[in-house]
Amino acid sequence: SAHRAAKLIGKNAAGLSVQQLNRLSSRQTDRLSRCALILISTPDDAIASVAEQLAVLFSSQDVEPSRASARRIALHTSGALSANVLSPLRRAGFATGSLHPLVSISDSRAGSDAFRNAFFAVEGEGLAARAAKSVIRSLGGKSFSITPGAKALYHAAAVTTSGHVVALFDIALEMLINCGLSRRRSRQILRPLLESTARNLSTKDPRLALTGTFARGDVSTARRHLASIKSRKLPDALAAYILLGQRSLLLARGRGANRDGLARIAKMLSAKASSSSRH
Repeated sequence: SAHRAAKLIGKNAAGLSVQQLNRLSSRQTDRLSRCALILISTPDDAIASVAEQLAVLFSSQDVEPSRASARRIALHTSGALSANVLSPLRRAGFATGSLHPLVSISDSRAGSDAFRNAFFAVEGEGLAARAAKSVIRSLGGKSFSITPGAKALYHAAAVTTSGHVVALFDIALEMLINCGLSRRRSRQILRPLLESTARNLSTKDPRLALTGTFARGDVSTARRHLASIKSRKLPDALAAYILLGQRSLLLARGRGANRDGLARIAKMLSAKASSSSRH
């Protein structure tokens, strides 16, 4: 929320919700008109309308003589949108940009420590990008730059790394539950495995971090996996196993694994994929 963002940034920061923006008091209007940096941390669908409202507000304000030469800055925190969504503010004289934290926060009470050592994607014109990097440094984070046209693909990569991994973990839970374990116990069992995989990826390229059935080219085990998943009627698990198995084969080939075994697994996955698409 806006208030959380203000609290995280700290000194001289104030937060306003979208609802408050629609009914500003004279005191809030005065304080907002004197802000050098505006940070918009609303849901993506609201950013354009908030930018338009702010542009109207600032265009109607008299600029203080002491600030006439200081260009104001507007940033948003969307991962998928570029600074172009802030074009109303750009036309009103603002330098515009964006910063997006690559960190997963599911606890609404999390403080600024959640951003320490996290990477932030920065995009926008020079003055705005420098301001974004200053905010990131104050949070103890690290920044990297990205072009406006790459924002959506960058964010898709982030979602695949975080949100889709959660979805994949849920599919794995479903599989263990079908083995007779409780959901809670399944989480306890799979979590250390997930953490050990993350540790491997922290020091190795995926090609070298891959372990298990596909890394070995173990045909008989892959066949048993597919038969078991199909017999339990777990369509999401089957689709995920086939799709990610095909990617795992690419990684395994890159490390010179059992080529004959990999070729046989590839043929098996392809046959299962074709069979699934017909049903």
